[in-house]
Amino acid sequence: MNNTENLDFLFHPRTIAVAGVSENTNKFNAGLMFLQGLMQFGFKGQIYPMNPIGGKIMGMKIYKSVKDIPDKIDFVISAIPSRYTPQLMADAAEKGVKAIHFFTSGFSEIENVEGKHLQADIIARAKAGGIRVVGPNCLGLYCPSGGLSFNADFDKASGPVAMISQSGGNAAHCVQEGNDRGVLFSKVISMGNGADLNESDYLEYLTHDEETKIITAYIEGVREGPRFLRALKSATKSKPVIILKVGTSESGAEAAVSHTAAMAGSNQVWEGALRQAGVIRTSSIEEMIDITIAFQHMPAPKGNKIVVVGIGGGASVILADEFTNVGLSLPKLGDKLRKSLIELYPSEAGRIFKNPVDLNNFESSETFFKTMKALDQCEEADLLAIHIAFDHFGLISIKDKEFMIGAYLKLVGEIKREIKKPLAIILHSYASTQMRKLAYDAGKELTAAGFAVFPSIQRAAMALIKFISYHEERRTVARIK
Repeated sequence: MNNTENLDFLFHPRTIAVAGVSENTNKFNAGLMFLQGLMQFGFKGQIYPMNPIGGKIMGMKIYKSVKDIPDKIDFVISAIPSRYTPQLMADAAEKGVKAIHFFTSGFSEIENVEGKHLQADIIARAKAGGIRVVGPNCLGLYCPSGGLSFNADFDKASGPVAMISQSGGNAAHCVQEGNDRGVLFSKVISMGNGADLNESDYLEYLTHDEETKIITAYIEGVREGPRFLRALKSATKSKPVIILKVGTSESGAEAAVSHTAAMAGSNQVWEGALRQAGVIRTSSIEEMIDITIAFQHMPAPKGNKIVVVGIGGGASVILADEFTNVGLSLPKLGDKLRKSLIELYPSEAGRIFKNPVDLNNFESSETFFKTMKALDQCEEADLLAIHIAFDHFGLISIKDKEFMIGAYLKLVGEIKREIKKPLAIILHSYASTQMRKLAYDAGKELTAAGFAVFPSIQRAAMALIKFISYHEERRTVARIK
């Protein structure tokens, strides 16, 4: 079942049947959780609970079989023990079901011959019945535009980012991390074992999906290496592809096999393959979201020169080291530019007009705006970064600090329409409880205003170097062609 096809039907079903819904609400009931989650999330189609015992739940009839449901069923979610899945598949084929998502585990991911045989059996039955399978051993699909979600708390608004994940937990982590930082998703696929539809199928589909502008993925291993590499090369021609590849150590590879039956492969081979395909590789879910935010809120820079502005001399030195260590270019400011900046202020005392620029006391909003406009128009910078340290001020009280930083944050929020170059905002050094809250609230507000916001110097450095390198490589490829 490896043929490329339009998988829209997976994400926009009209009717869903949930197998494994029990009347007993006093114990863990995965089927009921899927049912309630879909209803709370706002799925607009019909949902039918199923269980061989029958009964009622929340005023709804529980059907004993999918064949008993008096409606055409597009999609089935299975939360039943694995031993009952062959019968479910047979009934679904007879009913004309298009796709089944198996939350159910106990297949090829376990060290058991029976599990492997059972997986082969349900896939053979699916192929014979023309049914596509999501999983098994996975959380399934999140698609706001289709009303699908495995968690009712996820954002109901659709966005430009898609994710393919061989881990349900990491899929949930990515959505929650993203939603909290203003990243909205078109489609998130927790694919588990990928016994039928695998990472290549989803990648090929997302490459052509008009809702998706950025593709992210958590990959432990792949089933069809050459095909996956071809799919990556095709995808990166039109969209950024950001991948967290794990399972490259000996212990990690063993864990990957136990988790989703994926063959992990060596780190050296993967590093070369991903680089060749033009993929951006990350080391964590958080970094994946950091880079995604850069793509969402920053236009492509014309070059790699970055000028940094902030308050706090010590913080500026740390930032300069971190940025330089990852390979970012912090050019010296020309004499003409430095002179024009110095003339804006009554004195150089307590300020540094180099790169990073340390304003410390920016005098007035007018002076701050003039400083930023001068840097925005200068030849020394291809992109700008503003850093805001929260607990770097030793002589003032928390109340005064909140007022001072709050005033600075307000000015930062007002320059969006004035700045033409790509701009990153770095919030860092919030050690105290009060400053952590102030930084969190500020991050929310600045993100909503359309800024690329990063929660530390180190994370900003890694995201920006990969964002800049991506655009440099694309310019190089374009010149060669």
